[in-house]
Amino acid sequence: MINFDSNDKVLISPLGWGLGHASRLIPVIDALLVKGCTVIIGADPHIIDLLQPRFPKVECFVFKSVSIKFSKGKYQFLALIKIAVKILLLAKREQKALKQIIKRESITAIISDNRYGLYSKEVNSVLVTHQLSPIFPKPFGWMKPFGEIYIKRHAQRFTECWIPDSENGFRLSGILSERGSTIPNAKFVGLMSRFNLFKSEKTISGFDMIGIVSGPPPHRLAFEQELTSIAQRLSLRTLILQGLPQSKSAVRTKGNVTLVPHLPDTQLAKELVSAKYVICRSGYSTIMDLIALQCSAITVPTPGQTEQEYLADRLNTEKLFSYCPQDELKYTTIEMLENINKKIKTKPVFQFFKL
Repeated sequence: MINFDSNDKVLISPLGWGLGHASRLIPVIDALLVKGCTVIIGADPHIIDLLQPRFPKVECFVFKSVSIKFSKGKYQFLALIKIAVKILLLAKREQKALKQIIKRESITAIISDNRYGLYSKEVNSVLVTHQLSPIFPKPFGWMKPFGEIYIKRHAQRFTECWIPDSENGFRLSGILSERGSTIPNAKFVGLMSRFNLFKSEKTISGFDMIGIVSGPPPHRLAFEQELTSIAQRLSLRTLILQGLPQSKSAVRTKGNVTLVPHLPDTQLAKELVSAKYVICRSGYSTIMDLIALQCSAITVPTPGQTEQEYLADRLNTEKLFSYCPQDELKYTTIEMLENINKKIKTKPVFQFFKL
């Protein structure tokens, strides 16, 4: 891996698709600061709202990526095509902007999460991604090799490509990262979780259920409504995290349901380990966080998001987490929720990120 030291000024820039690309860079920022590096964050406004309270002394500036919106139905192929085109166009704009940023800020290294345009021949650049082998929806599986070629070509433009998964043993990302061995500069660097070093203990006053809302609209609102319905129908004292660090809204209460836009990491970890049940999306960063805290959960993939559907199914098969499609949430029972209390039965040995 690149040897960072106190002479480095490192630009951190995650993709603005949800919060996961940013939250998993928190242990990276922590490690850089321990080494004495100067860190500067360039990101979308909602990402800055997530990271700046965590790192109040780190300089942040707006460096926008892409806005994401899915269709209302299960099938997202056209929406994904539009997103792919946006990312292609973004990469070209990023290259032009990056040269100016490097010169203006005296940057010596770049670490970006899924922003394919943020590579440079002038300074060390790192791409963080676990998606080297994209999963295309049926009947477009024939496009998979083309997606792999595109990602490999762009990943090789970076000094290093960091894959947030274990180098040896059980690989959480499964087929998503299996092409890592074919990319010369790719390195499996261990799971990246903001809770990696947390040691939160359960409290007896924890919520019956916690629901974590994430992902692009319009499915995030539908997910929040389903979680609220489950809580009210089963009379569970519930906390719903809306995943909106940029929101200025106050905490709201609807009967036995408490809705909060966002929680600091320390409080979120405490609530998660203390709750009886957790229901959340099967995003890769969320899964890494749950593993770091050794929390069980029912995972509900965003409809039509093939990566999340694959992860939810895979981790259910491996008996790590339970899986429920969004349109079946209305059938949730206490018995189903009790099944998630079996915890991580197989307990594979996971390696975590170290710089």
